[in-house]
Amino acid sequence: TGFVLGASSVGFTCLKYGGVPAQNNWIGAKPPAPAGISRERRPERVSPEPARIKPPRFDFYNLLPDQEVLVPDEEIERQVRKAPPPKDQEEPRATSPKETGSGKRYLVQVSSFRSSKDAQALRAKLGLLGLRARVNKANIKGSTWYRVQLGPYSSAAAMQDVRKQLASGGYKSLAIALK
Repeated sequence: TGFVLGASSVGFTCLKYGGVPAQNNWIGAKPPAPAGISRERRPERVSPEPARIKPPRFDFYNLLPDQEVLVPDEEIERQVRKAPPPKDQEEPRATSPKETGSGKRYLVQVSSFRSSKDAQALRAKLGLLGLRARVNKANIKGSTWYRVQLGPYSSAAAMQDVRKQLASGGYKSLAIALK
């Protein structure tokens, strides 16, 4: 009943006053624009500038793969024998390359995968052995590889200790010297 009453009152009003009121008469309607001025604002034309390509902020993503060299096991053993034995059994502290004398730094690569998921799974397993590994993405001959690496280590002896720990856990590894 309320609907019928409301609809009939709207119909009666439309018939009496000549249809639907013009939009200009509505409360809140925008006032008409003065003659000769359009209401739409046109953006100024700006000549298109060629897109500038920003150079990468960091280069080391491209430089690091060129600075890696595989180190044969014989050379590692020779360097470990040359290194003086530790004086006491304190926790090893981080040393700078200047302190080691050789200036070389080493990485240990445990494996590489085509799948990031597989690399992350191995990284987690190494974490259970107490080793902090990281996954590095490398593009080699057009294909993407995910390397599971440990380090860098500032001495061959420290690197060899980690490799022995990996071997005891059943993992083979590669020694990589950074240039």
